[in-house]
Amino acid sequence: MGLNCSHNAFDGAYSAFNRFRQEVAKAAGCKYPPHDDKSLDCDMWYTADGMTEETNPGLYEFFKHSDCDGDIAPDMCLILAAELEPLLDLMPEESGGHIARNGGYRQTLQSFIDGLKEAGQAGEPLDFH
Repeated sequence: MGLNCSHNAFDGAYSAFNRFRQEVAKAAGCKYPPHDDKSLDCDMWYTADGMTEETNPGLYEFFKHSDCDGDIAPDMCLILAAELEPLLDLMPEESGGHIARNGGYRQTLQSFIDGLKEAGQAGEPLDFH
């Protein structure tokens, strides 16, 4: 059992998607749970300085989205893809498990971006199931 996103955006364990979001958060200057710093709330993600829902609506959608159901609207898919693209070169090469099977963190992010673009350009939501 795990997360499958439409448009070939992601396929793997829920834990792999969580690790993926942690690495995207690091690249964006954010913190995504579980946190190494135990003083941080284990149920919260923390934004980078200057990041708001108005300045980065796509990343807000990505970090607050359920990891098991729902969808991202077509227009938000394109916004999120544009916000994720600058993070590609900041993603680490090392990985394990389903992330490694998917080609590592950088390739997993590229596949997610490609899926977002495909969905958005087709006027379809990116489904999480």
